[in-house]
Amino acid sequence: MLEVSHLDAFYGQSHILHAIDLRLAAGESVALLGRNGAGKSTFLKTLLNAGPRGSGQIALDGRPLSTEATHVRARRGLALVPEDRRIFPKLTVAQNIEMGCHAAADGKACYSLDEIIALLPMVGPLVDRLGYQLSGGQQQMVAIARGIVSRPKVLMLDEPAEGLAPVIVDELGDAINRIRRSEGMAMIITEQNLDFARETSDRLYLLDVGEVVFCGSWADFDDRPDLVDRYLAL
Repeated sequence: MLEVSHLDAFYGQSHILHAIDLRLAAGESVALLGRNGAGKSTFLKTLLNAGPRGSGQIALDGRPLSTEATHVRARRGLALVPEDRRIFPKLTVAQNIEMGCHAAADGKACYSLDEIIALLPMVGPLVDRLGYQLSGGQQQMVAIARGIVSRPKVLMLDEPAEGLAPVIVDELGDAINRIRRSEGMAMIITEQNLDFARETSDRLYLLDVGEVVFCGSWADFDDRPDLVDRYLAL
């Protein structure tokens, strides 16, 4: 479904990502792990052409994306929920979610608000609140709702559990898995919370200084305890 080959990324003259290869099947979820500064967020932004300058090959359903503008990539089926959520503070929750419909492909119907609430029940009581009235956990749920409303093929979640209380992290994990099961949406999830990443993904890639140093199943990862010490421990 999504094929990334020899992807490099740059901010100005700074070379951030080095020859990244990644494969994602339809309906699959992969975790992208690594310390702060490893290049996880840069990778997601490069896929969407949303900041870094990228080179290499990106294809979705066999169609190349590497030369396409950001809005074209979004309408082809890539959606990013950024780490800082970027909720519009003076719009209602319903209006924030509606903004995501601008990323829908021509002729493709967005989810209705009722369908969004069925997938993310925590959003229901919030629809009339303004963005600035939301807690961090509520903002994250709304950002995910805005990300999925256009029915993307690949949902990219950048550090979704960061800064959230454990009970909210559990609710968020349940919501992500519910979307995966019911909608068959493929996902890339960057995380530092290993338990959360494990619960919401099928396998993982591990980045260090912009390079893939491991990819495989969680069972393979567990067989390599040295990886945590070398690439994830603070």
